[in-house]
Amino acid sequence: MINTPGNLGESDILPGNSDIARIKIMPKRTVRLLSGREYFNNWDDFSIFVNRNAESYELTEHHHDFLEMSYVSEGTGYHHTGDEVMPVSAGDLFVIPIGASHVFRPGSTAKDRQLIVYNCLTSMENATKILELVPGGDELRELLAFNEIMHYRDLDGEAKGWFERLYREYAVERTGRETALYAGMLQLMICILRIHEATVEGAPPPPSSGVDHVLSLLHSQFSRALTVEELAGELGIGERQFQRLFVKHTGLTPIKYLQRIRIQEACRLLRSTHRRIHDISAAVGYTDIAFFNGLFKKITGTTPREYRQSHASMTMSAEGTEDIDS
Repeated sequence: MINTPGNLGESDILPGNSDIARIKIMPKRTVRLLSGREYFNNWDDFSIFVNRNAESYELTEHHHDFLEMSYVSEGTGYHHTGDEVMPVSAGDLFVIPIGASHVFRPGSTAKDRQLIVYNCLTSMENATKILELVPGGDELRELLAFNEIMHYRDLDGEAKGWFERLYREYAVERTGRETALYAGMLQLMICILRIHEATVEGAPPPPSSGVDHVLSLLHSQFSRALTVEELAGELGIGERQFQRLFVKHTGLTPIKYLQRIRIQEACRLLRSTHRRIHDISAAVGYTDIAFFNGLFKKITGTTPREYRQSHASMTMSAEGTEDIDS
């Protein structure tokens, strides 16, 4: 077991008698039940809840009567599951079934090193009903059948994108919100199941595994000056062949795909920080602010300043859900 703040050591020596052997000290555990009725506005008709939470030491270990999908977006910390403790960092993805006890703990209490976790909750009844109504939904039932906590790594950032979209839809009341949340949750479930299948022991690598490696590189090193020659070299093929393969799997050229990753990250920084636009431009890989502004407007339809202003009200509305643990 990994010792973390708040945990007792594995063993202590009783004072006053050197003949007394070491004894194992077991911390007292309190496991709380979190009910979906605390989170869902209408258990029968609409039972989806999404939040973005800065983890702390306030919430005790708990289990649920609902399905939870959690994603570590920022920072480092620990995931306590029963008697086990696992270090976590950005990109860790978990599926937590009904009855499984767990809790996230930050690695530091410093404001600039917070452990940020996205959570998507739904009742099992709700998820089952959705899958019954959607053509091909039976393929996703495996996700509902897990009887233990499942852990994955989001190598290409796809799962992160779905959690962010779900959070934005949940945070603000807009036309089509309920439909968008159901559609987004289905997309997230598909994404997770595909990750699961790709990591099952003995499963054959998918045809796109080489491209997946490149996508992971683009998502993790988007601010670096990556070239098509370098990316093609990762697969050991020529540039023209790489370009054709990449477009076949993504619908975009490598350069356009990288631009969208960078602008997506710029959007996140504009929404969630007060950093200057010039600094954000540099942070995502663009030193030419005029080029950045033009590309941003081309992709999003607005300037960076307009985007920040239009999302200011959304950020304020969402702040009320930041401190809700799950």
